[in-house]
Amino acid sequence: GGGLPGAPSMIPEAPKIVGRVISEEVEAALCKSVRHRRSWYTSTMVYVTALSIILVLGIFCFLYPTRKVGDLVNIAATLNHASRRNYLVRTLSYLTREMVLNDGFSRRTKPQTTAAIQFMVEELKKSDEAVRVGGSLGISVGADDHNEEHNAVMYGSGCSWRGPNTTTCDIDGMPGLGGKGLYTITSTFVDSVRTVLTLYGTAEDDRPKTWVGEPGDGDSYNYVSPPQERLNLMLSDRNLAFIQDSFDGDLVQGLTQVVGLLQGETRNILSTALNENQTLFSVHVVVVIVFFYFLLFRRTVQLACTEVLRARDFCIKMPIYILEADDMEIFLDYFRTDEDRENNEKDEQDMILAGGGAGTSVDLKSTM
Repeated sequence: GGGLPGAPSMIPEAPKIVGRVISEEVEAALCKSVRHRRSWYTSTMVYVTALSIILVLGIFCFLYPTRKVGDLVNIAATLNHASRRNYLVRTLSYLTREMVLNDGFSRRTKPQTTAAIQFMVEELKKSDEAVRVGGSLGISVGADDHNEEHNAVMYGSGCSWRGPNTTTCDIDGMPGLGGKGLYTITSTFVDSVRTVLTLYGTAEDDRPKTWVGEPGDGDSYNYVSPPQERLNLMLSDRNLAFIQDSFDGDLVQGLTQVVGLLQGETRNILSTALNENQTLFSVHVVVVIVFFYFLLFRRTVQLACTEVLRARDFCIKMPIYILEADDMEIFLDYFRTDEDRENNEKDEQDMILAGGGAGTSVDLKSTM
């Protein structure tokens, strides 16, 4: 059954696929016709535009709420120093009393108390100016420029901190001071402290530079009753009486009301930022899900699946059984990928080599 030695193998070669070349005019007309019939949502430009809109909207959703960061930082510092004014006013009321009485019950000596009052009255002035005007202590914009309710309390007439049913704004010992606004009361308090500091404090050269947390002399605790003449002075001096009444009087009540107004402004800033963030995020989600996914991506996938079914129906309806071998290979080659073609070529070469080797072995056996 073997062939002659050295005879060529009789395995038929695979038919060669001859590509049919079309002219450039026909190819251009086909491409134009395909583009003309293509759905708009499968266009590359549509996808590029949609992705660009989503990217820009995402960046906008991230950057737009950051404009509130400056307001939040500013209102935080403003609220801090507005609350600090309350602390400084009450501390000055207490220290002024200790300085004038000098009864030995204080942890500080009179020179130390005087130095503390001098330091804190300047701190009160700085905090008050920063809260109202801004430009210092971490406050870039003062409340005067962005809070009308604050301005009404500070510079308007009346005493709203006393309640809605108040009939008078008079302050004991300070005729004409009530009803002129909280700023006037604050300035009067600062002037009163400075006046008392000059009248009843130690000389400036005797005031120590360090006074925080330093205890007074131990011998000062030997007597336990304050001098009566100094107690009477606390009542007779109108500046001292006004400073003592300010511990929980109109000044502290007004400053507390301002703190409440600033807290309300803080809540408004946070609420606005949160609402804007939620709105922008909702718009971003709607654009991504509705516009991109349902209107573009999902419709494109559905179109691709429809085209696959149409191509399958087309192949099923093709009369392949009447085609010649060359036309059959051309038809099948349309559905092959480059990788399939490379694999087919390797398989054909392996078959040729395997067939030639088998023929040679048969010839050798027949000669033996």
